[in-house]
Amino acid sequence: MRDLRRARQSAEKLGLCAGSALSLLCGSAALAQTATELPVRALDSPTPLLPSEAPRITAPKPTPVATDDGLGQDGFYLEADTLVRDDKANTWTARGGVEARYQGRTLRAEEVIYSVATGAVTVNGKAQIIEADGTVQFAEHAVLDDKMRAGFARGFALHTTQDATFAADVAIRRSETVNELNRAVFTPCPVCAPDGSSVTPTWSIQADRIVQDHQHRLVYYRNAVIRIKGVPVFYTPFLSHPDPSSPRASGLLMPEPTSSNSRGFTYRQGYLFVVSPSMELTVKPDISTKQNPFLQMEWKERFYSGYLDARVGYTYSRDFDGKGDQFGGQTSRSFILADGRFSLNDKWDWGFTLDRASDPLIFEKYQIPNVYENHGMFTPDLQRLLSQLFVTRQDSNSYLSIAALDFQGLRTSSTGITENSETFPIVAPLIEARYEPKADIFGGRLRFTGSAVVLSANESAIDPEQPGIDSRRATAEVNWRRNFTLADGMRLSPFLDLRGDFYNIANTTPTDHSDHSIGRGLGTAGLDFSWPFMRQAGSTTVILEPVAQIALSPNVSANPHIPNEDSIVTNFDETNLFSIDRFTGYDLAEGGQRFNIGGRATIDWGDGLSARILVGRVFRAQPLALASVNTGQGSSASATGNPTPQPATNLTFAPNTGLNKTASDWVVAAETTPVAGLSMFGRTLLDNNFQAQDTEVGVNFARSRMRGYLRYDDDNTQITGRQRNVEGAGEFFVTKHWGFSVMGVRDLQFSDWRMRDLGVIYMDDCIRVEVVYQHEDTQIGRLGKSDSVFVRLKLATLGDEGYRNADFR
Repeated sequence: MRDLRRARQSAEKLGLCAGSALSLLCGSAALAQTATELPVRALDSPTPLLPSEAPRITAPKPTPVATDDGLGQDGFYLEADTLVRDDKANTWTARGGVEARYQGRTLRAEEVIYSVATGAVTVNGKAQIIEADGTVQFAEHAVLDDKMRAGFARGFALHTTQDATFAADVAIRRSETVNELNRAVFTPCPVCAPDGSSVTPTWSIQADRIVQDHQHRLVYYRNAVIRIKGVPVFYTPFLSHPDPSSPRASGLLMPEPTSSNSRGFTYRQGYLFVVSPSMELTVKPDISTKQNPFLQMEWKERFYSGYLDARVGYTYSRDFDGKGDQFGGQTSRSFILADGRFSLNDKWDWGFTLDRASDPLIFEKYQIPNVYENHGMFTPDLQRLLSQLFVTRQDSNSYLSIAALDFQGLRTSSTGITENSETFPIVAPLIEARYEPKADIFGGRLRFTGSAVVLSANESAIDPEQPGIDSRRATAEVNWRRNFTLADGMRLSPFLDLRGDFYNIANTTPTDHSDHSIGRGLGTAGLDFSWPFMRQAGSTTVILEPVAQIALSPNVSANPHIPNEDSIVTNFDETNLFSIDRFTGYDLAEGGQRFNIGGRATIDWGDGLSARILVGRVFRAQPLALASVNTGQGSSASATGNPTPQPATNLTFAPNTGLNKTASDWVVAAETTPVAGLSMFGRTLLDNNFQAQDTEVGVNFARSRMRGYLRYDDDNTQITGRQRNVEGAGEFFVTKHWGFSVMGVRDLQFSDWRMRDLGVIYMDDCIRVEVVYQHEDTQIGRLGKSDSVFVRLKLATLGDEGYRNADFR
């Protein structure tokens, strides 16, 4: 029996060694001894310092953890080599391999003394208390209550389920919710090497006294010293942070130091106010050596039906350039970026974004991150803001959205002239609808689509003294498709599409302010064909699939009286090779008789390794004719186009798209993952002479000590001319913990860099620090080229989220 028990204990200790509990055993004594080296200061009060103004989050009452040891809630189990009863002292003493279990809590020690009169338990010699939730406590000597909870301990260590470690010379349980640790240390970093020896944690907080307030999920420190790799770097008489089990709590955020030419050294210090479990406010003031202070605030609130997020920024200062030289008078400069979305019921939602800036360069000047990230229903171009209000309804077979959009242009020339937002139309309303009957119609799927939009601009893009073009459009479309699969695997899909557009347009020219009504209809009938062939050899699967599509429509050309607001940019690639209409919007329509043909090939080696290629082109019965196109305001009224005014004449498809001839350019697209951690892709347009017109290739790699990407883009299809760029970024570790990062964007057409980054990285199990030097060569208004130094930090959190990632710029 004794040998069996020893074998079981050895296995359990080996399991602890594989995790973190044994790491605490190796580190607890060393950490406690290190804590005693702190300078001892006279304490003002024998009780812990718990400031009344500290924000708190009340923790819910703990739920009893169900255990499967068969003891239930009242059962008690005790095992030891010897058990001695002392009637005179009214005690029981267990010695040698002692193990006790009660209410899901396990106690192991060399000696346990139980007082029958008081119910107190005294534990001596390498004691372990394992809680039902996985928390582990260690002590050389401890006094427990009748529920085996420590009330007093020497040589104490605690390892939480969040992999945080507390260690102390003396630990005292003051109440059900408050523990006091004297001459103590805290760290979220590993304190044990894989071989069981103790290691110095990457960072730790040592203090004369640590108080754990479990009710409010806070940890308080008296006379705290923060150490990096054992070296003291900061002292504070008082410090607090959320308990490792706390999801969040009010307090200071990580500082964000930055140095740049335009603002000098900038210190950004955030503070988080947790107003309620569903509401928080973050305040981030910037203090700079060259410029006036700048204040940012962010409000987040969650409701049972949705969310509300809002960021604002404000300063009162003069304008400045990329060198930090000021000019002009002092004025208020601010921005707001707000969005919200809410559910009215299981079908109806509504939402909004409110994005505005009083200074077109405020985001670049003050290095505001994530300005143009996706939020709301529509997304604008870079350096343009979009405010929108929308409502949607969706169920299993229908969809409806109604929206209103308003744009603000922020693009600024080197002379400081900002694009005129008054020439951008206000979009109100924009309506899109779709309905599909659940039942098959003539054996196939029937879809009804509707769209309507009203655009109104205050100023003409040609003459600011004149009103801009006002247009109203309504579109109705019906589409039917049926799929057949023949016995030999051939797949046929006949389809029919009917579409009608109605336009009412005013102010088409600076001298013509009358209304014009225009109607247009288009019908398309066709057939999709594919015939996949598959062969398998071992774990390798090969699929070859010829694909073709025939689409028949009347010949159409661009109507010179319809302003092109939503179809200015057309990209021809593998995503729309087999589309019956390759325009992104409604203002232009693709007609004529065309035959789209191509082929796909796939090789799958298993384990995520594969290769795919697609080749195809479009044949037309006749080339498209030249037509006069009114480009209207030249704005992205449907949040898809480019608001830059375009030339007044254009082909239905522009010559550089590769679609305006009887035989289009060849579309070639391929991607492969030949080995784990390496993927490559490429796509190109080849003309009849097999000269590349639009090429993009890229490589992604990720290995144990390196990861990154490389992109090359050569685009000769844009109306602004040829663009050739190469972009790459990566990080490479020279040792286990030290590495460097690089990033660069180079314009090959003009032989000029746009941006370059070089960083040094340190990373271990609980911290990642990257110090980056960035040189930005792009001229943004009057800011010009700039140099800056910033820090990217990932830190083992004091809450429950593991690594918390923040990009500080």
